[in-house]
Formats: sequence, structure tokens, C-alpha cells
Amino acid sequence: MDKLTKKTFEALFAIEDLREILRKTAPFHKLTDEQKEEARAIIARIRRAIDELEGELR
Repeated sequence: MDKLTKKTFEALFAIEDLREILRKTAPFHKLTDEQKEEARAIIARIRRAIDELEGELR
């Protein structure tokens, strides 16, 4: 699998992880401190994958 494909899937899987947190906290999405920290970590993973994707496209 090439790097672009791999990083795309990494970002998509991380987005699904974030969606799972939101699904568990529906309908009001009141996140605990632990869930907020987990969400921040997931968002950081998404950003890293996107940064690498952008780097590959230059």
C-alpha cells in the first residue's frame, strides 16, 4: 500500500474513533474529562495524517 493510501486510511479510522466517542455520548455529547483527552489525542492523529498527506502531495 502506498503512503498516500495508508495515511488516508489512518485519518479515516481516527475519524471513526472520534465518531464512536460522540455516538457513546449522544444525544447531548457531554464528554467526561477522559473522553475529552481521548478526543484531543484522536484529533492530533488526524492532523498528523493530514500533514503527511499534504507533504506527499507537494
